[in-house]
Amino acid sequence: MKLLFENLAEKHFTKERIRKFKDWIENANRARETKSFGKKANQYDKAEEIITFYTLAPLELRENSKELVQEILRLANVNEAIGEPISLGFERQFKPPEGYLKWLEKEVSRHPVKYIREQGKDHVDRNRRLEANTHVDTVIKTENLLILVEMKFTSDISAQTIFGSNRNQLARTIDVGISEAKKKGKKLVVLLCSPSEFYHKKSRFYYYKMQEYSDFHKIEQDICWRELEEIKECLLATAWIPLEKVIKITYRNFSFSELEDVKRFFKERNLV
Repeated sequence: MKLLFENLAEKHFTKERIRKFKDWIENANRARETKSFGKKANQYDKAEEIITFYTLAPLELRENSKELVQEILRLANVNEAIGEPISLGFERQFKPPEGYLKWLEKEVSRHPVKYIREQGKDHVDRNRRLEANTHVDTVIKTENLLILVEMKFTSDISAQTIFGSNRNQLARTIDVGISEAKKKGKKLVVLLCSPSEFYHKKSRFYYYKMQEYSDFHKIEQDICWRELEEIKECLLATAWIPLEKVIKITYRNFSFSELEDVKRFFKERNLV
């Protein structure tokens, strides 16, 4: 096994990140030789970062990327026409909205855990942010849309942040996405992509949040510092899409030298 799409990886990831990917692959190769099944040795088998990269990398390598993105959006029942150019980014960091941070400075005083209330007050006194950057797995930009994709393989979304006891990962992504979309003059689409089995069996927290977030009023409850009209004006859709179907879309009629290696990668994870 080796890192696929390496030239593209060098464009999108830091040297440290690529080194980590290669370490996971080397550890996995060694584990297969020695039949070792320790957690560290087999991180490659479940690494969502590599699954995300391999799933969506073809969007940058194919001439019909516009049609592919449009087809992925249709999985989410989004029929908005998209315009070119289309750009792709991985592992992007977005600062929390200033308005939310100001709101949180007051809200943290109501946190049920005493030491967190005290720690929050200390952060405010020292002018430290109460929330770190939000990590977004994939960012797709079209002429008129900002599409944020959160990829899950076996993991679930986080249910809270240190100082925001009701701040789940999807709410954070929507919140930072609204700020970024408004800044760029685009409409926002937030997609959660995971294996169908976990979603249909309702075994993950994200199933219930994705169901709720089809209602903008429910989104407002989880990012209550924003007005409902602001959310409606900017957010076009929030939806779950099946990872297996996304893979079929991005690799359909795609011929390149490492295609068999990619097929083997996804087959090992029961995704094809």
